[in-house]
Amino acid sequence: MMKTAAFVLMALLAAAPAQAQLQAPPVSSLRADPAMPPANAQAAATPLTALSSSEKVRENPGVQYLLMKTVVARSIGVVKTRALPVEAGGYNLLKYCWTPANVLGDWGDSAGLTGELVVRALETLSWSRDLARAGYPEGPVAEAIGRYDAALVAASFAEATRTRAFEALRAELEGLQMRTPGASQIVARERCNRQPSSFGLNVATAPPGGRARFIPYVLHQFCLAQQIAPGDAVRCDYWQSAKGDRPMSFAGETVYSVSWPDDTVATTGRFNPDEQRAAGTVTLRQRPPKK
Repeated sequence: MMKTAAFVLMALLAAAPAQAQLQAPPVSSLRADPAMPPANAQAAATPLTALSSSEKVRENPGVQYLLMKTVVARSIGVVKTRALPVEAGGYNLLKYCWTPANVLGDWGDSAGLTGELVVRALETLSWSRDLARAGYPEGPVAEAIGRYDAALVAASFAEATRTRAFEALRAELEGLQMRTPGASQIVARERCNRQPSSFGLNVATAPPGGRARFIPYVLHQFCLAQQIAPGDAVRCDYWQSAKGDRPMSFAGETVYSVSWPDDTVATTGRFNPDEQRAAGTVTLRQRPPKK
């Protein structure tokens, strides 16, 4: 059963890139995107029978996980920016703190199962990359990770199942290491205390009075891959409004949309919160309308 599930999972993964027609917004410190229609206008045009993004995930987590792995591989820089060298003591399968809070900030809880898909996609993609660097053959590693993925999908990503699947993966990799000259030893040393990092930033608009809403870039791209308009706050149901005078926790690239008091066209774009940490505030500025 496990081998059959793994075969199906890998076959779907091979087909997933064709489903994801991703469009990356242009890059800058505060990046300008094409204007999105206001959320209420999009909501009015949304058929009542259309599933939201999170509903699609709950309806078929296996297929949606494959889609998420494609999205994460293409659109999230944290896979590269958090890459660490293989240590002399061996490759630590737990070297990264892949938790929803540390990957998605304020969206860690609210994204629900979708957030879990993001975290597991980051985890397995990092393993694939790092184990190749640690001297492991690509094919057997891909098969082992495929069985890990299949176990998680079959149990709807339950934590108890993930723990058992992790131990099975570790044992399989240890056996592979013994058969692979030069491969690093496999270890599993917990380095994450499960407490989220401090990602809080204040939000300001210029001029004041703008109504800002946000979505992590990876979830924005995931909606797009699902063929859901990312600006539709009803179907792409991960948008959050600014919290007034309270800071928000931004863990990675974030897309924003600001509606202005004078009802001018909303300002949209994306920003890297790490570039705003020193100031402690991300300021979203109104841009003059295009002529």
